[in-house]
Amino acid sequence: MILKEDAMLKQLSLWLALSAVLSGPATAADYAEFTAPGLAKSPLTHSDIAPLITYYQQQDWLEVTELGRSVEQRPVYLFKIGQGERKVLAWSQMHGDEPTATAAIFDLLAVLDAQQQAKTAQASWQDQVTLYLIPMLNPDGAERNSRFNALDIDINRDALALQTPEGQILMQAALHIKPHYAFNLHDQNRYHASGDNKKPATISLLAPAYNSARDINPSRRAAMQLISLVKPMLDSAIPQQLGRYDDSYSIRSFGDTFSAMGMSTILVEAGGQFNDPLRQQARQLNLQLYLKWLAAIGSGSYRDYDVSGYQAIPMNNSGGMKDLIISHVGLQQADGSGQLAQVDLAFTAGGNGRGSVVLDEIGDASIYGGYHTLDASGLLYSAGKAYPLSKPVELSTAQYLKLLADGYSHFTGKASLLTNNSGLPVAINPRGLNKLWPQRQLTTTFLLSKDQAVQLAVVNGRLIKLADASLTDPFTGN
Repeated sequence: MILKEDAMLKQLSLWLALSAVLSGPATAADYAEFTAPGLAKSPLTHSDIAPLITYYQQQDWLEVTELGRSVEQRPVYLFKIGQGERKVLAWSQMHGDEPTATAAIFDLLAVLDAQQQAKTAQASWQDQVTLYLIPMLNPDGAERNSRFNALDIDINRDALALQTPEGQILMQAALHIKPHYAFNLHDQNRYHASGDNKKPATISLLAPAYNSARDINPSRRAAMQLISLVKPMLDSAIPQQLGRYDDSYSIRSFGDTFSAMGMSTILVEAGGQFNDPLRQQARQLNLQLYLKWLAAIGSGSYRDYDVSGYQAIPMNNSGGMKDLIISHVGLQQADGSGQLAQVDLAFTAGGNGRGSVVLDEIGDASIYGGYHTLDASGLLYSAGKAYPLSKPVELSTAQYLKLLADGYSHFTGKASLLTNNSGLPVAINPRGLNKLWPQRQLTTTFLLSKDQAVQLAVVNGRLIKLADASLTDPFTGN
């Protein structure tokens, strides 16, 4: 009896969570029940989704078929859900290093699976809509964490020549299914800002052009209306962080090609967010977008919206975000007699925050947004001294903080002589030091002092606060 009651309570809990997700604006907690496990990571590879594919192959409420194989013979699958006349085709990870939508697709499947387990009526859209999903179109690129496939070709530039097996798979699926709607699901560079808002474009949307004149025909208008429908929800969830992608016509791209074929095509780009390096908020928002669009396509309610909402979305501002901005840094006169100038230093790490740190702006960085910022008013820049490694050194936290306080910013000599036990980053033989002023593209290690006392050290672009040995690593989201 207790077991039966527990089962009933679990089913009730599942139903309540499902109702929250399906009925309107929902919180992150509402979606936690339906977060597919093991996918909050990057890179995301075929082996990560294989157990989920195996599970859904065994369910009777959807169809899972193998569409074909990648260059390196990894399978590409098609999921079919529903039985309606209106057909929707969605695909993810066309670029192997863009995993957010793949995770969101499996979250969507978790929602639909929960309906089956809770024995609720199927989603109403399934009577009017047939949904086709291709998660991870580019499994070889995913394996390499690369934009490109195993032939080093960008699949999204292969819609015209169809030189890749993955591009051929997608085109053949589209020609066979003849979808009315297409969702082209991507991740975008974390350095896109939403207009002039100095905030990251966490979600960017586009109704791709079907010709170079960027005309609006009925199918493209429908895509714009679907975007207008979700704009209020996104404006509420991520204020000033919704962007619109450039709609210049690209004859080789699949989104533009499918738009030209008469499909109402929507490009979704998952972007950066503060303190969210794995883009989990963008993942949750993707799920909400899919649910809202499927319901609106099923009911036809999107036709009540005009394109003004779409057109009001700020354009993506490429390069509008930096990983770290240190503002109001004092630069000394060459003779050390006083302050020469006060500048901002803006850093990026490239590779979605996983590459080499670069100082790419010296001067006025006030037009940019920063994932992390520091006001260095009253602090003076110095490159710092080199500590020579002439014998083995075991570096503790206390020893390292004393070296920094004594004006040593980096080490020179054989790196093998240094054992770093401090838990803090060190710079060994860095380029571009021993200069009076910072150098673009080179300087990522220096000291900031007040009254000749070192307050902060920047080592390989990471901030160390000497007062408490705290570390801020803006390139991992910490």
